[in-house]
Amino acid sequence: MHIGDLPYAALATFDHATGGIARAARAVAAKIDWYDWQPGRPTVLCLERALFNKDIAELRKRTNLNLPGVHVKAVKLPQEKWVAPRWRRQSKLWHDLNTHLSRTRRHLEEFGVAFLEAASARHPIDAVAAANTDYWQDEALRMGCRKLRIAFVVLSRESYGIGRGRDFVSKNYHDGHFYFDGTGCAVASETCRQFMLGQPAMRDATIEATGWPRYDAWRDYPKPELADRKLVTMMAYGDPAQLQYAAANFRDVLQVFCAAAERQRALPAERRLRFSIKMKKRNEDGYIRKLRPDLDSLGIDIVADTPLPELVTQSRAIIGYNTLAVLEGLLGGSAVIVPVWADSDRDPKASLLHPDNPADAEVCYFPRSVDDLDILMRQVEAGTLLPKGSPDQRLARFSRHSLVDAETTASMRVEAFVRSLLS
Repeated sequence: MHIGDLPYAALATFDHATGGIARAARAVAAKIDWYDWQPGRPTVLCLERALFNKDIAELRKRTNLNLPGVHVKAVKLPQEKWVAPRWRRQSKLWHDLNTHLSRTRRHLEEFGVAFLEAASARHPIDAVAAANTDYWQDEALRMGCRKLRIAFVVLSRESYGIGRGRDFVSKNYHDGHFYFDGTGCAVASETCRQFMLGQPAMRDATIEATGWPRYDAWRDYPKPELADRKLVTMMAYGDPAQLQYAAANFRDVLQVFCAAAERQRALPAERRLRFSIKMKKRNEDGYIRKLRPDLDSLGIDIVADTPLPELVTQSRAIIGYNTLAVLEGLLGGSAVIVPVWADSDRDPKASLLHPDNPADAEVCYFPRSVDDLDILMRQVEAGTLLPKGSPDQRLARFSRHSLVDAETTASMRVEAFVRSLLS
């Protein structure tokens, strides 16, 4: 045993002997929010985290499942007393526990079982749902689920639509000798399903393409006619401080965007378009203001908290780099513009959207220069730049990322998948 492991092993042994592991498990179970639990429904305990919560929110609105939740940090915190930092490794802990950490394995299983038993004493738990297959802190609950014959289900937050993501996950699984011993895994698209079926780590799991429920939120927003939309939105990217891609391209695009806003300022107020830049967090706009200190005087709003469907369905056009936020523009009836020059011109295998992909070219505009973008922006201002592709083409392209269709929600598919695992 490494000397750095000794304090953690000693504390785990002490807590086991004195009932501390079970007490810690019960304390975490007491933090479960049961929301509007109703009898007669399957109960799926969700390990909450930021992005996963968006999926859970839609599932709570649209399904006949009980979806209580506990934040994953609450589950992780007590385990950090018993697992030394060097073993808290995504994709690797399963192998470590089943090779040279057998004592730690027994302690974590004890925690998982005690937690689930305490939760089930309030309401029976039919399944546990997580946002990824290989988080280290989930191993204790997977072991507890196996012991108590409770399904462990993943609604994978990962996208395997481009080669970069697939290569990263394959390498992590392989290098960590990972094996997913949960019950099933719901993924975003058929592309993701085929990828996961080919992973030895997932050989015994049931895998289903359901789409991400978070995109069901788009169904709640009307899509006005293009002529009635008075907003143009750019998705922020290229922050040098965060080592984001395409910083040089962003500088060029920002200048064209600001020039369009300045032209609109010369028009009567009732004819003007509004301009916004969408940030993930409002306090991250410093690099943009440094490039253009006159944003406020140009009437360009920095927005962060506005839901993306609300923003996009008000926008004539969405401009941005190869991000999921830009791809979502396909769901909102906006013209989608992805500038491709300088450092935004990347290999198709590393690009979510690329002009050389016919399915992308059918539904997105790909200006290749500042002049090309300026022409498109003037068409946006004139109201003559229409969304590319038919609604069916746009849905088909988006479905390569996350399955969508006009009839069935992703939430309904996830519910059907969960019920099939329980049966």
